[in-house]
Amino acid sequence: MPAKADFAGPSKGFKCIFPLVECDTMRPEEIAEKLTRVQTYALLLAHAGGGGPIRGRLWLQKEMFLLSRAIPELESELSYEASLKGPMSETLEWDVDQLVSVDLLHHEGSSYVLTKSGDVCAKVASREMEPVALKAVDDVKQLLNDLSKDELLAFVYFLYPDMISESEELQDLLPKREALAVRLFEKGKVGLEKGAKVAGVDVPKFASILGKRGIARYVD
Repeated sequence: MPAKADFAGPSKGFKCIFPLVECDTMRPEEIAEKLTRVQTYALLLAHAGGGGPIRGRLWLQKEMFLLSRAIPELESELSYEASLKGPMSETLEWDVDQLVSVDLLHHEGSSYVLTKSGDVCAKVASREMEPVALKAVDDVKQLLNDLSKDELLAFVYFLYPDMISESEELQDLLPKREALAVRLFEKGKVGLEKGAKVAGVDVPKFASILGKRGIARYVD
């Protein structure tokens, strides 16, 4: 089998997994073996939650960012940097483009969806993954994938402020910060302490805000 081909990426070396023509002749186990760690986790993320679509590029980037914070070896490979829309990884962009090019992922509108081959590959890869890592993937998708764009950005921006120095979205979010924190709390995405961080207030103040908005647990 041909060796993986290296090519220069924007900031580091990236690997091409295999030519499209090879895909039809390879067993899922062979394909899974050729995937990079980033590609494996991207497929597992698409497979999580019953295989529901990843809602778009922004959700993919932020879900993988959160996952990388839980998995050190993934964090080092993704090399997230602050961008106009918060944390973004060029490595992820390259690797996911390859998954699309070899028909393991495809686009439905702006969403990313597993193909039949991608689904089989993800199942093979999951058998080699530690249960704790699979749980992290499921948890991240469940946490972020159903959020609106503003909710998603508020969650990431205000809980990971080291990644917003270049953001073009921050100024639009600031006036909505309190309302977004309340929505995230109501959806069970944040608790009292993280909700307060998103809102930009201390915990007693956030509890008061919840009470004033009629959230039963915090009504006096």
